Amino acid sequence: MYSDPSAVRFPRRPNVFARLTRAGAAMALGVAVATCGSDAPTAGASLLFFAAQPVNAVAGANIGTIRVEARDASGNVVRSFTGNVTITIATGSGTPGATLSGTITVSAVDGTATFSNLSIDRSGLGYRLTATTTSLTPATSTPFDISAGPLSALAFSVQPSQFTAGGTINPAVQITARDALGNTVTSFTGNVTMVIGTNPAGGSLSGTTAIAAISGVATFSNLSIDKSGSGYTLTASTAGPPAVGVTSAAFNVLAGPASQLVFSTLPGNAVAGQPLSPAVVVTARDALGNTATGFTANVTMGFGANPGGASLGGTTTVAAVSGVATFSNLTVNRTGTGYTLVASAGALSTPASAPFDIAPGAASQLAFLQQPTTTTAGSAITPAMTVAAQDAQGNVVPSFTGSITLAIGTNPGGGTLSGTTTVGASSGVASFTSLSINRSGVGYTLVAAATGLTSSTSANFDITSGPPTQIDFGVQPSSAVAGTAISPAVVVTARDALGNVATSFTGNVTVAIGTNPGGGTLSGTTTVAAVSGAATFGTLAIDRVGVGYTLTAAASGFPGATSGPFDITAGAASLLEFTVQPSTTVAGSPMSPAVVVTARDAQGNTATSFTGNVTVAIGTNPSSGILSGTTTVAASGGVASFSTLSIDKSGVGYTLTASSGALTGATSTAFEIQPGSGSALVFTVQPSNAGAGAIIAPAIEVTARDAAGNVATGFTGNVTVAIGTNPGGGTLSGTTTVGAVNGVASFSTLSINRSGVGYTLTAAATGLTGVTSSTFDISAGAATQLVFTVQPTSIAAGGTITPGVQVTARDALGNTASAFTGNVTVAIGTNP
Repeated sequence: MYSDPSAVRFPRRPNVFARLTRAGAAMALGVAVATCGSDAPTAGASLLFFAAQPVNAVAGANIGTIRVEARDASGNVVRSFTGNVTITIATGSGTPGATLSGTITVSAVDGTATFSNLSIDRSGLGYRLTATTTSLTPATSTPFDISAGPLSALAFSVQPSQFTAGGTINPAVQITARDALGNTVTSFTGNVTMVIGTNPAGGSLSGTTAIAAISGVATFSNLSIDKSGSGYTLTASTAGPPAVGVTSAAFNVLAGPASQLVFSTLPGNAVAGQPLSPAVVVTARDALGNTATGFTANVTMGFGANPGGASLGGTTTVAAVSGVATFSNLTVNRTGTGYTLVASAGALSTPASAPFDIAPGAASQLAFLQQPTTTTAGSAITPAMTVAAQDAQGNVVPSFTGSITLAIGTNPGGGTLSGTTTVGASSGVASFTSLSINRSGVGYTLVAAATGLTSSTSANFDITSGPPTQIDFGVQPSSAVAGTAISPAVVVTARDALGNVATSFTGNVTVAIGTNPGGGTLSGTTTVAAVSGAATFGTLAIDRVGVGYTLTAAASGFPGATSGPFDITAGAASLLEFTVQPSTTVAGSPMSPAVVVTARDAQGNTATSFTGNVTVAIGTNPSSGILSGTTTVAASGGVASFSTLSIDKSGVGYTLTASSGALTGATSTAFEIQPGSGSALVFTVQPSNAGAGAIIAPAIEVTARDAAGNVATGFTGNVTVAIGTNPGGGTLSGTTTVGAVNGVASFSTLSINRSGVGYTLTAAATGLTGVTSSTFDISAGAATQLVFTVQPTSIAAGGTITPGVQVTARDALGNTASAFTGNVTVAIGTNP
């Protein structure tokens, strides 16, 4: 093929000189060329040849008039060729992706196809074209280049990507100058300027924003935006001519890590106990002031200034969502002026908020500001008691001026309250200066009441009195845990004739159990000397649980006293105990009654609060049984009941164990598992090989088993054996039906009269699943007789008897005595 544009071109009417020149050129190219003249016509076309090559051009512009000739093997133009020639791109740095435009298929005229309007849309170096047509060898052009056209547009060849505010956009944004066909205009070296296009957060673009292009590409390696936001774009442009621009795809600028907290919604004035409104909002911000949307740590709110000594209520620790922590239910329970809040999260914190005030709510309750004090009966209680009207949070409500009335609440001495008991409040407070009580007692209270307000009961106070005449329980016994001290301590008080506590009494007081529902024992110091008329029993304990215990108190010279009822409850679980033992049960059947395991405290009481899991297992296992059913049960009221337990193997002396975590375990009493009813037969002694007619030994045994595989010792039914597989056609002799004893039938007289290999026996019993034995053999006995098994037949005199006469040795039962190897002699018997 000719592809060298410097190849010699020959005239259409070659003369001798032309033929010689063409031949020389062909030899220089290594191609055999046949010379031709007016007297030598050309041969048929065999190849294509670029007679006019494509030239360098701008993308999209004509690459010259290209001529492709059809030539014969000697290089002559075959003018008779009129086929279609198609040109395609072969190679070039712009491929793949380049497109050849124009008329790419042309019919040859006079052997030549001319392409006058071809162009390529992609710039590149070293393009080559290929010319093809049916049946001819294709041709490839010389290389040519396609250069980009003039600047027509800019394009983001590297788009801006998401980054953190203040950081550098990475990878670097890149702008490429393009011609009208999208080729990089490598000759462009002008400046490209970058600005923010869409600016959702009012950010500023920093870095080098004007870059001179190099080979048509401007790279912006240090651009940054300071404000976080979603949907930013950049716009790149040139000053021209021509002036062109382009806008990037949208991208996001993320906030940096949180470096500060700020109050974005400050606390406002509120009523004590009511949520601060609007909700306080704290925002985490990065160093540039952007909301740190990635911040999700907990933010904790507390007081800065706390003029009222208040407690901050509501949810004070909130996890930030997208950098924002909203405190929607904060409350302050005490009035005050100039409260402030501060918020913190790790090393981050806010400055104190602007001050705010908490006002009291509406009066809703009364409270004793000055409690009543211990006083001698009939004397004025001093200092004067004061009662305040308060809101729900306990703040004094100065606007309240209503009347407040005092009365005795707890009245241990049955006293009467004297003096001015109703007083009008001033600035929310009423003062009571002349009150007295006529009866001594330990633990008096007063009750303050006012219309529309919740009443208030004072602290306990005492009224002292004269010499003792009686005793009673000043502090009743309260419910306690078995074995632990009754708390608070029981107190027995001596009283005077008016029922006042006789504080001068110091005699001994003895306590004992009165009502004893649990049969308990009272321990601790039961005799105590009174101090100021009161004997305190701080170590009393009762060891057994019960509902409705009472104590009695006694002191020399006084009538006794009985306490109010109280309860003794169980302590924490300490150990386990089988309270319903496992009983004798049939194998595989649930144990009945259900096994019960009880958790006990250290005193032996049922630990009713225990609800842990209790697990039972086999302890002593005489028959390697398996425990089935629900073996782990959650205790209820300290008791775990196991209603589905069963063991599959019969045996005597089984035990169960119970365990639960750190509790001391328990072992049951021994019990028996009995076999169930027979359900199937098994050969427990298989038949063994024997001689024909001989007793099969050892004796064959067939055992009845229950569903769990235990010997059904209660089975005494008849078991019948018979031949199953009968390879010798034998007959089973002996006692074939035997009554089972303790579930076992023994067959000691069985025999089979015919030899054979692979006998089996079957065993059957009414109501039980039958069984087939393993295989066994019956061998022949010793030879006792000869028999003709092939008789002689009639023959011609002197001829051989055929078939051959056969004589077989047999045992006494007619079986072939296969062990017999002796000589057998035949002779004529009857000789007519």
